[in-house]
Amino acid sequence: MPLNTDTTRPDSTLSVIQLTDLHLLADPQAEFKGQYPWQNLVRIIERIGQNGWPDLFLLTGDLSQDESEASYRMLFDLMQSTGTAWYWLPGNHDDTTLMEQLHPIHQSVTLGQWQWLLLDSQSGSPHGELNTEQQQWLQQQLATPQAQWQAIALHHQPLLVGPERQGNSHQTSMDDDEHIGGIDSIPLRDQGWLWHTLSQYPQVRGVICGHVHQAHTICHQGLTLYTSPATSIQFASGINEFQLDSKLNPGYRQLYLTTDGRIESHVCRLS
Repeated sequence: MPLNTDTTRPDSTLSVIQLTDLHLLADPQAEFKGQYPWQNLVRIIERIGQNGWPDLFLLTGDLSQDESEASYRMLFDLMQSTGTAWYWLPGNHDDTTLMEQLHPIHQSVTLGQWQWLLLDSQSGSPHGELNTEQQQWLQQQLATPQAQWQAIALHHQPLLVGPERQGNSHQTSMDDDEHIGGIDSIPLRDQGWLWHTLSQYPQVRGVICGHVHQAHTICHQGLTLYTSPATSIQFASGINEFQLDSKLNPGYRQLYLTTDGRIESHVCRLS
């Protein structure tokens, strides 16, 4: 499969690639809902390497579908083979104990003039939450940044992405609302705390998340949320339910971080 991508890299930037929702299985030949997750990932990594490795890979959760040691081991070996810095954070499908046995789960990564803050939104349920300790840590990092610019990565979407509510924050009244279906029924449930907090700090330039299996760029309160296609299955957007989109191929998000605080981004897909 060739890869549809613009390989032009702006001058004086950091290149970051987001891989998300890999849903790997212990058997590398296994099928998952019509896709072959391991084969997809290998093809994507091969094509990225042909175009030139980024400065950083960020893997934003749901890395394993069966939470097997073998699936994490395969992923670890593949990422190590790139020779590129890489960091991962868990999604609702992941086993953090197995992850940390292979590779640390870091909270902060500083690269040049940029600091990435990596949040763990696991709640023990399909939806996401940020516990009090993590909220306090984040507020401290925002008040005393380690670089000129900051960006945030987490698994669950902090803004809703569905029709007629895109860009809204989760509210408690939505939890049992039968009119809110699909991936927006299991977002980051924080009553808008994260987005409200981040929007108060001008050095925060963007947020990336996984979980939605869709590509969106959503601007709200002066801050932009970037969601990414999965390297496995894709969910149909613009509808109020879970439905696979067989017309869209697996992919990832490319981000370029500039020295003056801009984020330039596009989505790349296998074709």
